[in-house]
Amino acid sequence: MAIRLIASDLDGAFLNNQGGYDHRRFTQLYQQLQRRGIQLVMTSRRSATMMATQFVDYPNLWLVGGNGAELMQPTTAILASTFPRPAVVKILTILAAYSEVQLAVCGSQVVYLSQQATPSFVARVQHDYPNVRLVRMLRQVCDAVVKIEVACDPQVTEQLVYELTPKLAGLAMPVINAAGQLDLLQPGRDKGKAVHRLGQRLGIGAHEMLAFGAGLNAQTLLHQVHTGVAMANAPISLQSQADALTATNDQNGVCTYLERHLLPSLQKSTVFSEN
Repeated sequence: MAIRLIASDLDGAFLNNQGGYDHRRFTQLYQQLQRRGIQLVMTSRRSATMMATQFVDYPNLWLVGGNGAELMQPTTAILASTFPRPAVVKILTILAAYSEVQLAVCGSQVVYLSQQATPSFVARVQHDYPNVRLVRMLRQVCDAVVKIEVACDPQVTEQLVYELTPKLAGLAMPVINAAGQLDLLQPGRDKGKAVHRLGQRLGIGAHEMLAFGAGLNAQTLLHQVHTGVAMANAPISLQSQADALTATNDQNGVCTYLERHLLPSLQKSTVFSEN
């Protein structure tokens, strides 16, 4: 099997718990994979434009943001799939019945919060997104919407998914994100399908892909590729579905796996071809 595309979740997988990564080690790995024509993809619930600020030194890296709705490279314009405006209005109307939740309506450039949002929620969203705006009514937001985040008590997240899935059928797909909250995604626009579409664009099949995941929302990503690798810090339910396991994100599990399992096979194939 020849791997031609490697995808990794950002939070909980590639990034450590402080939100950073080993730049020197990754640069060496990136350069080796680039020389062999292997594509690298980072996926996240965050916006692709914010992801790009972390990877300015890697112009050929692919970034899938908004949990699958956005695609860009650090030096190129963003391509975004957005909800139809009537769907956004219907979704917000349905969510109005849940007074205990707080919402973030995410565009590609701006994230909108209600003026009634709690200071702690505003601070959390500002940590994840560079451009946050408070508005009187979310239903009056006219920008194109990439996804809607739903913040709730973690103890009721799964119940909320159960309740909202039939209510939002055909409008949005509730997914538990890496932060343990809900993302309402466009139907058919999760990160696994986004990587699959990117593969089609690049002429790369699923049998030529490898991916790393850490959260429950990585299930579709790991299922879309030939080899799905779960982090040691991933939930047991995700680990049980993976083809392989690697070390935790704080132990640099993504780079460790590639250095131990992929690079040696690439070096052997290079020697064989030269002989």
